Amino acid sequence: MRERRTAVAALVLAPLLGGLLTACSDDEPPPSPHGEAADPWNPCDGITPAQARKAFGTAFTIDEGAEGEPRCVLTPKEKGGPAMEANYLLFPAGLDAAFEGMGELEGETLEIEVPGADDARLVISPEKDSLLISGFVQNGDLIQTLNLVDPAPFDRAAAVRGMRQALTAFSAHARNADVT
Repeated sequence: MRERRTAVAALVLAPLLGGLLTACSDDEPPPSPHGEAADPWNPCDGITPAQARKAFGTAFTIDEGAEGEPRCVLTPKEKGGPAMEANYLLFPAGLDAAFEGMGELEGETLEIEVPGADDARLVISPEKDSLLISGFVQNGDLIQTLNLVDPAPFDRAAAVRGMRQALTAFSAHARNADVT
């Protein structure tokens, strides 16, 4: 079931992200916001299991990948809970330019306030069997993304609140790491 949710999210969200995340391929992580010689950036460093539980009301297992091969996947410990994947890219043109480059998006786009962030947005796509939300938070040249898939029955308002909290944690991590 978890693999199915992840596959569905990847298929639905891939057109949304378009070519922006091609720099974030599984083969080679994008450069660190601290420069080429720095350790690779991992959005999962910005959220703890306790923060994820508080944001979404369920316990998660967080897979941060291996040394030199970061990844950020949050899977629910309880059957039927939301699953998430986070990534990032360095994009000096900013979130406005990124969204302009994506063209017309399916779903509702919300500009949201995230403390300390330069910009943040949610793209919400409720489907019959699941709720799909992509969140974006920009700090300087760093744009972090969080993709959520929550199977039915889902609570849209709770998922949006959780995404806001998670993006706030990611933004705070970027500021604390001085990447802005």
